[in-house]
Amino acid sequence: MMIRLFTPLRSALVLISLLVLLSGCSLFPSTAPSPRFANLPLSETLKRRLTFIPDDEPDKAHTLIALIRREDTRLRAVFLTPYGQRLATLIHDDEDSRFEEGDIPEQAMKEALPVSPEWLASRLEWSLWPAVALEEAFIDSPWSVILEDDAREIYRYGTLIARVTPAMTDASREETVVLEDRQGHYRLRIVPLEGTSEERSSEAPSAEEPSS
Repeated sequence: MMIRLFTPLRSALVLISLLVLLSGCSLFPSTAPSPRFANLPLSETLKRRLTFIPDDEPDKAHTLIALIRREDTRLRAVFLTPYGQRLATLIHDDEDSRFEEGDIPEQAMKEALPVSPEWLASRLEWSLWPAVALEEAFIDSPWSVILEDDAREIYRYGTLIARVTPAMTDASREETVVLEDRQGHYRLRIVPLEGTSEERSSEAPSAEEPSS
């Protein structure tokens, strides 16, 4: 008699567990497919000023300097404070996205760069790669890119994840780019960093040979 009572209960608990697991998967969308590195129109180190603006606390916006370089099989971005301190180096390749430590304590780095390497790598791709490269990468995936007015919109299963202005921007153009992240509740403003050729040549090696 006890077996007959507990068997349906056990089956119900298994079913509930499966439903919770499936619903949980939908709450944590997978990382968007990355475009091929060869599709990034970038041959020299790209210098940009990045300003991160949280939607709920815009007064706590903070700005970093980024030295971005495409290599044969990966993207490397060195992030510096406005005073030249190395915060971290983002490495993005076919395996994963990760931060390499910089010149300041880890806790200070997390406060200055309060995003995951996966989030940052995908947002840089959405802002620096041509729209056609994103379209190619998203084929046969839940992700899509749509050009709407003067913006490119990134969707997953039809849900708007981010909006990038202007629509046709890429790394070869010297222009301000604004990414509105509907998923992360951030705005990311990417501005060309003016400087002399001497400044560029002196800082570029940092993107190629970050300290270990």
